[in-house]
Amino acid sequence: MAMIHFKNRDLYFDDLGKGTPLVLIHPPGMGRMTFIKQHVLSRHFRLIIPDLTGHGDSFTMKQSISISEFVEDIKAVLDHLNIAECVMLGYSAGGVVGQMFACTYVDRVSSLILVGGYPKVTNPKLKWMHQMGMKMVREHPDRLSGIISRAHFKDKLEREKLRGHMNKANPHIWYQFYEQSLHYDGVEQVSKLPIPLLLIYGERSDWINSQLKLYNDCYPKKIYIIPGASHQIPTRYHDALNNILLGELEGLAAEG
Repeated sequence: MAMIHFKNRDLYFDDLGKGTPLVLIHPPGMGRMTFIKQHVLSRHFRLIIPDLTGHGDSFTMKQSISISEFVEDIKAVLDHLNIAECVMLGYSAGGVVGQMFACTYVDRVSSLILVGGYPKVTNPKLKWMHQMGMKMVREHPDRLSGIISRAHFKDKLEREKLRGHMNKANPHIWYQFYEQSLHYDGVEQVSKLPIPLLLIYGERSDWINSQLKLYNDCYPKKIYIIPGASHQIPTRYHDALNNILLGELEGLAAEG
């Protein structure tokens, strides 16, 4: 684990491996423990996995945050590491941060990968899930961390590790991450991105897969639907995800 001091707060991140830099961005509340099953990819790539402000070890007493501040978190880490260009991966609402980063600093992103991502919330169930997350993080954050950790891991020790990390999060920032993702609309901006877009979804997640049509105007793009998979792809279906990333990123490196 590494750390930089940025704008009166400490940002913690994992910096693992060598090669093509791959930045992994977590959803609300979860922190960098979201991607522990991707650590094996450090044999092939350089993984940069931050705890965004207010999450995990990047705790702060700040009472408010914006998605654009998360974008600046990532830029600060990349600047510190002298990384001029990276592959950006966002999982679920972490994809909102990834999309905004790519739209803000397009010269810093060689390709954008979204795992269960969306440029706008249009599905009623997805909207309800954001609203329920906001309600629970305000009233019962510990219960919410338990629900999310159980949804992502079968192994009890892995569940507890994720839950403990989530319980470090600042609930005000956790709430605002949900809220701002709910109201984000990046359809037009993302459609204008000149970089490759890779979209990865689970076959059994209709409530998130329905957002796929919002990327119809994006080009160039490639779509993977993982058979039998639910939304929790980085943890529950990590073998499939890691194989996709391995093939796609090695292909990009060969082209470069």
